[in-house]
Amino acid sequence: ALCPSSFAARFSVRPAPTDVMKTIARLAVLGAVACGSAWADSETEALHAQLAAFEAEFRRFSQHESTLNDRIAALESSQRRLAVAELEAWAIANNTGGIAMNAGSIADLQSASDHTWLILCGAMVMFMQAGFAMVEAGCCRAKNVQNILMKNLVDVCVGTLCWWAIGWTLAYGIGSGENKAFANDGQAFGTSFTEVDKNGNFTPSNTMLAWFFQWAFCSAASTIVSGGVAERVQFPGYLIFTIVMTSWIYPVIVHWTWGYGWLSGGTDYQINPTGFMDFAGSGIVHMTGGVGALIGAAVVGPRSGRFDSDENFDDPTACP
Repeated sequence: ALCPSSFAARFSVRPAPTDVMKTIARLAVLGAVACGSAWADSETEALHAQLAAFEAEFRRFSQHESTLNDRIAALESSQRRLAVAELEAWAIANNTGGIAMNAGSIADLQSASDHTWLILCGAMVMFMQAGFAMVEAGCCRAKNVQNILMKNLVDVCVGTLCWWAIGWTLAYGIGSGENKAFANDGQAFGTSFTEVDKNGNFTPSNTMLAWFFQWAFCSAASTIVSGGVAERVQFPGYLIFTIVMTSWIYPVIVHWTWGYGWLSGGTDYQINPTGFMDFAGSGIVHMTGGVGALIGAAVVGPRSGRFDSDENFDDPTACP
């Protein structure tokens, strides 16, 4: 059993040292791979956690940056407003004389614009006299054209004197400083139309401008009647009517409404808080003149021959 041949045969099947080393190396590699895989998994989880922390920190810094940008923008806006305010304060402090001069110039320009506008409007209303004259002359017979034109001229001339002497007083003239319910009693014959300083210098007031503008409407209201009684009223009778119309009837009606009388809105002596409103004159000017023309036509009757011939009633007898 211990012979060399049997001993050699027994150990001849053992692996060589090289094979053993290879086997050990393979086992070592497999162990390293297994250990490395576990380490890699734990390292990956750690890296993901760090990445999530970095992303959260980045978002926080982004929000903080946005807040800082908003605060910077607000500070810049406040700085600009402060600079503008300082500039305005400096301009006001160093330009007081210029501001006063500009304020005076603006007031003068406003006054001049108001005067120009009212004078222009009053002149255009006054040209209604020419329109009434042409309409009435075209609707009456040729023999009465001169008479109707004279009546329109008298409306302007006599009406101007009556409105200056008494009409404005009843409509707008405030004598005692208080407005009255029925009619006023101040500024007769143009008194207080000018202002006098201590040196005796006369300065025109806005009352003259208001008088001119209202005078144009007074003449228009009186002229409306001349067409309603055309060819039927003699000149002296129409002259008396013009005096009464421009010095009593129209001024009193104007004071009741435009002159803050008892028909205007208010709670003192007015009829109600709202009152009568007529800014264009359709009721005060045209209705007053129209009612006067209606009453005059009813009193004097129709024109001679206007409705006498029944068989020729269809003929245009009203035309020249």
